[in-house]
Amino acid sequence: MIKILLFGLGLLFPLSCRRPEKYENVWEPGVSKELAIFRKENYKEVEYKLSFNIPEERSEKVTGQISIEFTTEKQIPFIADFRPDSEDAILVCLINDVPFPVQLINEHLIIPAGYIRTGRNRVFISFTTPDQSLNRRDELMYTLLVPDRARTLFPCFDQPDIKSLYTLSLELPNAWEAISNSPVLSTKHNAKNERKHITFGQTEPLSTYLFSFVAGEFKKEKYQRKDREIAVFHRETDPKKITQCPEIASEVFDALEWLEEYTGIPYPFAKYDLIILPGFQYGGMEHTGATII
Repeated sequence: MIKILLFGLGLLFPLSCRRPEKYENVWEPGVSKELAIFRKENYKEVEYKLSFNIPEERSEKVTGQISIEFTTEKQIPFIADFRPDSEDAILVCLINDVPFPVQLINEHLIIPAGYIRTGRNRVFISFTTPDQSLNRRDELMYTLLVPDRARTLFPCFDQPDIKSLYTLSLELPNAWEAISNSPVLSTKHNAKNERKHITFGQTEPLSTYLFSFVAGEFKKEKYQRKDREIAVFHRETDPKKITQCPEIASEVFDALEWLEEYTGIPYPFAKYDLIILPGFQYGGMEHTGATII
C-alpha cells in the first residue's frame, strides 16, 4: 500500500488546490498502521513551533500558525493529519519557504515527494482552528487532545510513537493567565495593555496527545518544598474551598517524592503545574507539566 502511495504521490505535482479524483480514496480518515509505520521510519527529529491568537470573545475564531520541522534521509511525501471544520481552514502553506497549494485528502495534508528534500525540511501552515478541542467558555479555554484529537487543533503527525519537541506562543487578553507543558519564557504587553504575548520554553519530547495549553482568568497559588516549586491555578471564589489549595499542593509534593524514591528516577520535566477546572469532564488528565483536574 505504501509503495503504491509513494509512486502515485511522486507523480502528483498539483498546479491548483483541486483535489484529484484519482487519490480520493488512498487514505481512510484516521491513521492506518501502514501510515504510522511509514512516518515513524522516515520522519526524524520532529519539532513543532506553534502559535495561537486567542480572541477574548468566544464567538470569534482562534487562528494558528505552525512550523513543522523534520529530517528525512530520502525524498518522500509529507503526510500530516488535520481535521478542520471547513475546507478553507488552511490559509497559507509553505514548504521550505516555497508556497504550496494545499492538498487535503481524507483528513491528511499531503505534499508530494518532489517538494521534499533529503535532510532538514520545514513546512509552515497558517490556519483557522476548529473549536472542537478548545473547550471554550466565557473567560476560559483548554485543550484536551486524547486519544487522537491533536489533528483537530493543528496539523501534525497524530500518532503516539513520534515524540516531538514543542515550542508554543499565545496571543491573548491581558487579564488572562496561560499554562502549558513548559515554563513561561517571556510575556510582552501591547501598547494599550489590552493584549499580551506569552512565549513558553521548548518541551521535552512529547506525543501529540500530551501537548496542552490552558488560558483564561485564573488565580495562581505558588508553593515550595525544598528546591521544588509548583503552582495551582483555579477560578474558585469560595474562601473555604480556596483554603484547600495548600493541602492539594502538599499531596502533589508527597506523590512526586514517593514516585522518585520508588522508581529511582528524578522527576524528568521542567515544571509541575496543577489546573483546577470547573466542571472538567474527566477525573483528571496528566499532561506533562500541566495536570488538569
